[in-house]
Amino acid sequence: MPLPESLSKPIFYLIYNLIRLGSGVRTPMLRRAVQPPAEEKRAAFDRLLDTALESGSGSLIQYDLPYPKIDFLHYLCDWRGLVVHGSPMHDLNTLEPIRKSRDNTEFGNRTQIFCSPDAIWAMWFAILDKDKFTLTNNACIRIGSSARREKYYHFALPRNKKEDHPFAEGMLYICRAEDFPSRRVIPILKFLGGEVEEWGSEQPVQPLAKIAVAPSEFPFLEQVQFAK
Repeated sequence: MPLPESLSKPIFYLIYNLIRLGSGVRTPMLRRAVQPPAEEKRAAFDRLLDTALESGSGSLIQYDLPYPKIDFLHYLCDWRGLVVHGSPMHDLNTLEPIRKSRDNTEFGNRTQIFCSPDAIWAMWFAILDKDKFTLTNNACIRIGSSARREKYYHFALPRNKKEDHPFAEGMLYICRAEDFPSRRVIPILKFLGGEVEEWGSEQPVQPLAKIAVAPSEFPFLEQVQFAK
């Protein structure tokens, strides 16, 4: 049974910081508290999403609302229960479980499609120019399951890639959560009521819609660490 959030959040914060310090990281972790949008924004986001879904599977969302695009993406994942797959490829009609890279975890090395119920983490994989490097260190961890959920992130690239323009425009593919049944389970996080926000599917997935994203729209672009 998970700990109550009043205990799990400070315990997680302490453990996560100790792990980062042990790895030689001196910068504070990136944190986002999940916040519901105002009713006016919610209505506008619902209209835009519903219009895209009515246009047919995989339709391109033309974002023209007077709110930051990341607010719309957060709404899709945090409050509409959707998940997103980030890719530098703009023209995928079906997501296929193809393995082109390696990970340092068993879950990350499975031949499956990866997605996230967190828009920021999926956007990271959409804007990375993977032709320029093969190594990245990143994570998104959720703590809590109520309306007071918190997300913790870190994003790092090799120091020698800082001047190599490692980011480019990409695409987020919006999908149904139920199409991604696999979870990366870490017992201590489960005990703390948390989860690594990485899900997977070993079967092809048909996206509901897609939306283009640019590096300038990534909210933590200036906080990306370039380490050895």
